[in-house]
Amino acid sequence: MNLVIFASDNKGLSSLNSTINEASNRNINIFVMISQDTQLRYPLHHPDRFQILTNCESTSPYVSKTLGVKLPFKPDWLIVNRERWNPESDIIMEFKKQFKCKVALIEPNSQMLTNPENILEGLSRNKFQDMIDVNFDHSTWIKKIRQSVGIKGNFQVVGNPKYDLNTKIDSKTIDILKKFYKISPNKKKVLLFSILSSSRSNLKLEYNKFITKNPDYQFFYKPYPGEPFDPKFKNDFYPHFYLPNCTPILEESHIWGMFQICDIHVGILGSINHATLLYNKEYLDFSKQLGVREKYLDPSPIFNQGCGIEQNKNMWKNVLNLKSDNELKKLITGAVMNQGKANNNVVWSTLDSYIKDKSNINKNSLLKLFDDFNDNQACKRIINYLENNI
Repeated sequence: MNLVIFASDNKGLSSLNSTINEASNRNINIFVMISQDTQLRYPLHHPDRFQILTNCESTSPYVSKTLGVKLPFKPDWLIVNRERWNPESDIIMEFKKQFKCKVALIEPNSQMLTNPENILEGLSRNKFQDMIDVNFDHSTWIKKIRQSVGIKGNFQVVGNPKYDLNTKIDSKTIDILKKFYKISPNKKKVLLFSILSSSRSNLKLEYNKFITKNPDYQFFYKPYPGEPFDPKFKNDFYPHFYLPNCTPILEESHIWGMFQICDIHVGILGSINHATLLYNKEYLDFSKQLGVREKYLDPSPIFNQGCGIEQNKNMWKNVLNLKSDNELKKLITGAVMNQGKANNNVVWSTLDSYIKDKSNINKNSLLKLFDDFNDNQACKRIINYLENNI
């Protein structure tokens, strides 16, 4: 079996590194092209920001124009972690057309909840599903949520490979991060999680109050990947960070160690909290204080240009080739919204049970929503599937 694996940034690599490692351990032919930068990179524009790893000699005639390199073999599978944006979308199209190979998408995010934006996102993804031969997903629950918002395609539940390797941080790395962030051994460390939605401004107020009430704590902030560099949010980071007495984590590679270092994790339930549970950290959820649960399915921010990047009606109308606002509204109302509300209530109820009583039963119920297995073996199931479906 011949595998080409591509990651355009460090976040992408974090979803793919265990699969790379597993394929290498099995002596499968691999050609890996990865960037470890926090910001997304393009192989044709930033070739110096990529590393190439392979266990094969480059004696073949196959050249990838989108990667800008010669491949050591004709690929059977291309493995990526994103499909709707460049550079990956062009790479996928080339590999399907030029090399007739199959494409595997390793899902990077845990779609736990339904909102209007991810209903529209799901519909937009269907434009690309014809090029994806398998979507490797984290849990039966998340697969159900993706399919409930209209995403089609072949979904295989394997667990989340992001947690096969990344949570195993060595003591030397932890010591380096403690020095870098001036960690005090005598203070509690708090990790605040970002949101990019219409609740962002209210979350800022809650975080400010929380920081003010706990002057003896050390506070750190986990942005969304790319958030500090997005023109919409850049002023929150430069020239000064918008939260007082709080340090943003600007290097994506640092977050794994900071998950472990910080005692308390604070935010609104999302993909990021899988790590919170695995590290057995104290979790403070602000979804009730902010009224997020009631507003989660509100479509009005899309039509009123909310704070979130995806709260933009014109963007969605262009993406989905819609002519009117009414056409857009029809997609995010009715049965799909009712199903979303029912599904969300299951998640909120499971979270509330865990917050009320952090027993192993309640913790495992919440973990099960994130990952069917939670056994650090997702990469093995991925490679097994690829070997059986060349």
